[in-house]
Amino acid sequence: MNLLAGTARNGVRALPGPTTILSLFPPAPTRTDGPPLTVINHCLPSPMNSSPRPCHVPATPVTTPTVPRLHQRRRIPVAQTLALIAAGVLFTLPAAAMEVAYDFHVPLTPENAVLGAFPVAKKPVITVPSGAIVRIDGGGGARGTGTTAGEDAVALTDQFLKENNIDLTVAKSPALQETIRVRKETVRIPGVAGGHLLVGPIAIEGAEPGDMLEVRILDVTPRIPFGTTGGTPGRGALALGSAAATTAAATPATPPAPNVMATMAAPATPAAAPAATDAPRPFSKVTILDLKRNAGVFSKDIEVPLAPFMGVMATTPPDSEGPNRGSTAPGAFGGNLDCSELVAGSTLYLPVFQKGAGFFTGDSHAVQGDGEVTGTAIETADVCTLQFILHKGVTLKMPRAETPTHYITFGLDPDLNLAMKQAAEEAISFLQEKQGIDIFQAYSLSSMAVDFRVTQVVDRTLGIHAMIPKKLFIKDADTYWYRPL
Repeated sequence: MNLLAGTARNGVRALPGPTTILSLFPPAPTRTDGPPLTVINHCLPSPMNSSPRPCHVPATPVTTPTVPRLHQRRRIPVAQTLALIAAGVLFTLPAAAMEVAYDFHVPLTPENAVLGAFPVAKKPVITVPSGAIVRIDGGGGARGTGTTAGEDAVALTDQFLKENNIDLTVAKSPALQETIRVRKETVRIPGVAGGHLLVGPIAIEGAEPGDMLEVRILDVTPRIPFGTTGGTPGRGALALGSAAATTAAATPATPPAPNVMATMAAPATPAAAPAATDAPRPFSKVTILDLKRNAGVFSKDIEVPLAPFMGVMATTPPDSEGPNRGSTAPGAFGGNLDCSELVAGSTLYLPVFQKGAGFFTGDSHAVQGDGEVTGTAIETADVCTLQFILHKGVTLKMPRAETPTHYITFGLDPDLNLAMKQAAEEAISFLQEKQGIDIFQAYSLSSMAVDFRVTQVVDRTLGIHAMIPKKLFIKDADTYWYRPL
């Protein structure tokens, strides 16, 4: 979804002018147009803290990045972008004619990728200053495991595309070529059989344990014109409470998740059937993505509006999680949150547990319903553009998020009741900190006005997220960096 020319899930657009604003946490440093990147130290107090909090910013301009840039679409410089937005011209231009300006590009390569885990020992693929905007190429869509002897992933993928009437071949798709290469050549972590295809870690200069990383999601766009949604018996909402689901929830979070790394069975001919207690067999549904109309073509009678987002966004987990924490289950570091609110225009706040923060992302989605009930969304391959802002000394217990209209807190636990409890505790704590009210007032306000939604029920650690409307706070100015249309 293009920040500059499309409408995101939240129906928002960029806020013109320098970023000298007050939001959920201290604001980003001001960014000048193009390399070298200059960042100014002028952070403001947070609503959660009455005193100013320092942002980490370099005192001198950053040298021009050596990481290669992409120019497949016209790159609009930051100053020109803001001028076009202010003039109302930008939204009349075709989406394919522009892209969000960025400072660094991390391509999808075996060296930049990791499969199924967040390895603490992996060296950063790039180190960037606070305030930098980074374009990250994600993968997905290819068939095959990448590890089976004699397997021809190109032939398998081309056959899959032909069988599903997708007008594409591997030879014509850089995203599919890169995905196949990454699966085949990326060094596997011992004991991790598969799982999410991730890119990272990206290090942030000056990040240390006890800091907070703000991740502004500027753009998420599918790289391929299709996606798949599938499931297997024993995993998904229909399996909740079953012996298979209970066993899966108790299993360490290193085995593969049924996402882009899995090969689903071909769909059978649709037939009416009574509701089952679980899916009777593995299944997969292919959806064509009409990016010009922002629609997923489910059938001739059904279309699903697209809202692309990255299912996995994480800082490197703490040492207590082990050296190669699996990517399936989310945690305090973020990870596989699978929160459908984290589209372009939203912000994710993550605790920092390791030096450099070590940011990973992957699990590309085209759209997902809350709950992700089969175990997958529309799984695809996305390119995302993110801005990283470091906040020194701002400590979080759990991830938090923000959209133009809501603050978001999370609860995560294998027991959905306990996930709900944690989400409520986090929401109540946020309200107390923000408004200076006591627990009884915050608890009452949560019951009156906060929506608690099921994020997902399929990642072993289940999720609830609390949606706290900003409109409750009638004296707050609208200073968020991304504005409703």
